[in-house]
Amino acid sequence: MLTLVADKPKADPLLATAERSALAKVAKSPRAVFALAVLAGIYIGIAFTFYITVVTGAEGLPWGISRLLGGLVFSLGLMLVVVGGAELFTSTVLTVVPWASGKLSTGRMLTHWGRVYAGNIVGALVLVALLLMAGQAELMGGQWGLKVMSVASHKLEHSFGQALTLGVLCNLLVCLGVWMTYATPNPAAKAALVVLPVAMFVSAGFEHSIANLFLVPLAIAIHQLADGAFWSAVGADPAQYAHLTSANFLLHNLLPVTLGNVLGGALFVGLFQWWIHGQKPSSQPVSHAQKGAIPMNKPLSQITVAELADNQPLLVTPETNVVDATAQMMAQGRGAALVVKDGRPVGLVDEQDLLQACYLANFEDAQFVPVEQAMQPVAFTVDANEPVTKLACRMAVEEEKLYPVNDGGYLTSYNVGTIEQRAKDAIPAGNAMAVVMNDGQILGVVEKRKLLALLTGTLRSGSPVEDKPAQAA
Repeated sequence: MLTLVADKPKADPLLATAERSALAKVAKSPRAVFALAVLAGIYIGIAFTFYITVVTGAEGLPWGISRLLGGLVFSLGLMLVVVGGAELFTSTVLTVVPWASGKLSTGRMLTHWGRVYAGNIVGALVLVALLLMAGQAELMGGQWGLKVMSVASHKLEHSFGQALTLGVLCNLLVCLGVWMTYATPNPAAKAALVVLPVAMFVSAGFEHSIANLFLVPLAIAIHQLADGAFWSAVGADPAQYAHLTSANFLLHNLLPVTLGNVLGGALFVGLFQWWIHGQKPSSQPVSHAQKGAIPMNKPLSQITVAELADNQPLLVTPETNVVDATAQMMAQGRGAALVVKDGRPVGLVDEQDLLQACYLANFEDAQFVPVEQAMQPVAFTVDANEPVTKLACRMAVEEEKLYPVNDGGYLTSYNVGTIEQRAKDAIPAGNAMAVVMNDGQILGVVEKRKLLALLTGTLRSGSPVEDKPAQAA
C-alpha cells in the first residue's frame, strides 16, 4: 500500500523555514521593508540604551558578571526584531539561502540588503536624536554619557582585521540565534532562543554594525555638544575622546564590521546550512515502479484503475513554490502533482493552475507563490477495483450537464446545441488526476494523460500496462 512520502529525502525543516522566511521578506513592498528596517534600527538602539544604563556605575562588580548582565539586557533588541517582525540587516543576510537555491537573484537580494541597511541607519539616528533631546546623557551626573563615549571609544581602537573578525563572530551568533527560532512558531520560545547567543556576543565584545550605528553617533554627538559643566561633573578631559569622529567611525569600525557581519551570517550560517542540507542531489533517472502490469491481450473493460495507478506520484507540499512545482513536473514528465500535508492529500495542481498563478504574479514573482494558493480540490477519488472505462466516463464529462434532466426525470435543453458543444461545457473540474483508494488507504494516482494513452492504445513502456505489439508496416 502506498505511503504518501515524496520520492526524495525530506528537506531539513529549519532550512525550509529559513528559505520561506527569506522569500517572504523579499516579497514585501519596498516601503514596508524600509519602515520595518527603521523599526529594527530603533529596537537595537533601545537595547543598547538598556545596556548602557545597566553597566553604568557597575564597576564594582566582577568584570564578567557586569558584561553578562549587559549582554542579557541587550538581547531585548533581537527579541523585539524577531517577535515584532522588523527587518534587521544582520539577520537579513540569511536571504542567501534562497539565493543559493537559485530562487532569488543577486540583484534583488543586494537591493533588499541595501534597503534594510538604510532603514536601520535611519532608525538608529532617530533614536540618537530622541535621547539627546531627552537629556539622557546627564543621567547619574553625566556618568551615563561618559559610559557611552568610553564604550564607543574602545570600538574605534581596533585594527581593520580585528574589527572585521569581531564582526564575523558577532553575526555568527546573531544568525545562529535567528536560525534556532525557525524551529518554533511560538513567540515566547523565539524570544527565549535568542537570549544566550546575544548575551554571548555582547559580553565577549564582538561587533554589531547596526548597534554601532546607534552607539558611536550618539557618542560623537555627546562629545561635540557637551559643555564645560558636563566635563567638570564627570571629571574627564574632552581631548580623551577627540578621536570620536565620523571619519574614524566609518573607516575603522563600520566598514570592517559590516563586512564581517555579512561573512559571519551569510557564509558561516546561511551558506553552510544550505551546503549541508540544501543542495539538490544529482539528477537520477525517475523511477516509475508500478503495480500489476496486465497481459497485453486483456480487454479494456476488465482493466481496473489499480492496474493503471502510478504508485510513485509526484508529490509536493502546500509550501512548494510555483517555480519548483513546475520544474519537478517538467523533470518527471507529469501533467499534475498531488499536494500533500502530513501524509494526506489536500489538493492537486496542474499546468493550468501553475500558468494562472504565474499570470496573477505578473510572470515575475512566481517563486514567491506557494502551490497552496494555486491548487484545486481533489475532485476524483476512486476505488481501486473500479474499471478504467467507468473512471474515463467520469473524467470525460459531467453527464448531469451533458444530459440535464428536471425533477420529473425529463431531459431539459436536450436540443440546445450539438452533443459535441454540450460536452465542451460539461468538462469536469479537477480532472487532471484521480486518487486511487483501497480499503481506506491511498494506492496511488491515475493521471488523465495516462488514462487517455490507455484508451487510445498509445501507452508506452514504463507504464503499468504493457505495450501493445507494434503493428506491421
